[in-house]
Amino acid sequence: MVDGGITDQPGPYTIRLSLSSSIDSAIYKPFVNCELVINDEEGTSETLNEVEPGVYMTNIDGIKGETGKSYQLTIHTPSDRVYRSGFEELLAGEKIDSVYGRIEYREVEEYDYNLQGYQFYVDTKLAEKDTNNYLWRLEATFHYQSDYTIRWIFDGELNWFHGPDSLFNCWKTYVVEDFFSMSTRSLSTPKIVAYPLHFVNTETRQLSVKYSLLVRQYTLNQNAFKFWDALREQNASSASLYAVQPYQIRGNIYNVDDPNEPVLGYFLVAGLDEKRIFVDRPKYPVEFNYSVCTLSDRDFEAYSEMYMADPVTYPIYAIETNGGRRAVPHKACTDCREKGGIIAKPDFWED
Repeated sequence: MVDGGITDQPGPYTIRLSLSSSIDSAIYKPFVNCELVINDEEGTSETLNEVEPGVYMTNIDGIKGETGKSYQLTIHTPSDRVYRSGFEELLAGEKIDSVYGRIEYREVEEYDYNLQGYQFYVDTKLAEKDTNNYLWRLEATFHYQSDYTIRWIFDGELNWFHGPDSLFNCWKTYVVEDFFSMSTRSLSTPKIVAYPLHFVNTETRQLSVKYSLLVRQYTLNQNAFKFWDALREQNASSASLYAVQPYQIRGNIYNVDDPNEPVLGYFLVAGLDEKRIFVDRPKYPVEFNYSVCTLSDRDFEAYSEMYMADPVTYPIYAIETNGGRRAVPHKACTDCREKGGIIAKPDFWED
């Protein structure tokens, strides 16, 4: 699987390689120790660095994507197989006009009530060309909080947890698996309005404090659009690049010695525009249904027993109720990192 490419924005550029897995157990298996080279039609080239397993990246001051030029990817595997793309022309990136969210309701078969949340949309600016092909890929970050504030910390000794609770606020970033594509070919004017992106419901903590969405809009050549749009149609129920791909949807990568070998994915050469938005926690009457911590008798007993705790469980975080009682709830109730986030606020974050 090949995922990534080069754009008209400054690098570095990233390409991810993975091995296909069985339909019964679709897991991500990075393809390591390969040599990847991006070159343009004029002979400029750069060998990518493997920065983590299966993730290859150009240098920040390396090759630059330029509108009108064509680019090619070559992959040398540890078993001496060579894979290559054809040359793809890099088109100028059309601009995003706006990205926005609306509170909407969804009827979902597994639930006996309508889901509530934000449906996100994108508008493009009016383009000069009549036909433009777009791909949208999304990255989200959300701010969430612990259920309880830490008052005491025990690591063999009991001490007051000084200052503001540094484990109360977390931020989590993830790539939205869904991708979206559309062409202006059938429109009377080359402008897309209110194209629906993904829906985020209130069944989790994603909208509990603040949510940020980064939309990357790629302007594709016709070959790339055919691939992504066919993949979107095939995986309409789950438009994920890592969903099952039938081999007849061929990308632009081929085995130099065996062109009939199926190779999944696409080396993307495209113009790029980005826009980030923030939305606050939806207000009443929107309801949230994610689980929250509640104190039990066992949590209060755990406080009195923490002096007997195995040191491998340190540090132990204790809370104090309004009535002055102390308890040791599950760590996920006090340390927001237990839910997968980090305590470092992203540089781009807006409070």
